Amino acid sequence: AEAIKVFRRGAERKAKPEEAAVFLFYLAGSLEMAGQTDAALDAARKAAEQKKDTPRFANRVAWILYHAKRYAEADRAYREVLAKYASDYGSAEVRQVVREARLALSNLAVIAGKMPEAEQWLEEVLDEFPDDVSAQNDLGYLWADQAKHLDRAHGMIRNAVEKEPDNAAYRDSLGWVLFRKGKISEALAELEKAARAEPDPTVLEHLGDAYRAAGQPEKAKQSWGKAVEAYRKSHEDQKANNTQQKIKSLP
Repeated sequence: AEAIKVFRRGAERKAKPEEAAVFLFYLAGSLEMAGQTDAALDAARKAAEQKKDTPRFANRVAWILYHAKRYAEADRAYREVLAKYASDYGSAEVRQVVREARLALSNLAVIAGKMPEAEQWLEEVLDEFPDDVSAQNDLGYLWADQAKHLDRAHGMIRNAVEKEPDNAAYRDSLGWVLFRKGKISEALAELEKAARAEPDPTVLEHLGDAYRAAGQPEKAKQSWGKAVEAYRKSHEDQKANNTQQKIKSLP
């Protein structure tokens, strides 16, 4: 709320258009984080209009739509960014914006259940940024989740964890690929670390799966129960229902 006040004052004062656009850019981000999506979009679009040739400003509109879970609109907005900038190799900033757009489109494809498309976006990121640990982790996780290319997936995820050992999402991916490879005790160790660092519902569900495979049904129920609660809080009701069914399947 305080940031919104500061950025709004900056945007409304008499200033050069370039300066006003920067204030609007940050105002848009603050408004979205405060749950004021329509106002955020208005500010972001005004900023993008004033900075038509700056890709970071166009990307802000797409990010707001994504954060607000307006996924169909976000998909269109990110594709518009790529249509304009994907072939522009004029600066490092442009390439980073293109990278971010492709990563976001991969996530949107996952949400839509379009796994081949999700993988393709990540492969395009890795074509340009072969050492990108975020894309390595995400692609490795998608493969692990589909139980394919498990050795390659394990190698990419392990590299991501080595580069960022405190990243709970990467640690979860490592535990999950180990689980898929049948290395249950190793998987449990990684998933327990991930759950301690960040009790994300997906991590908790994975941990429950590993406990069940290790013959520890009570711990599995406990972890799944926490996952159900977390899914409910994030309004992911289908995932909550699916996890609840796992609890009911145990004696």
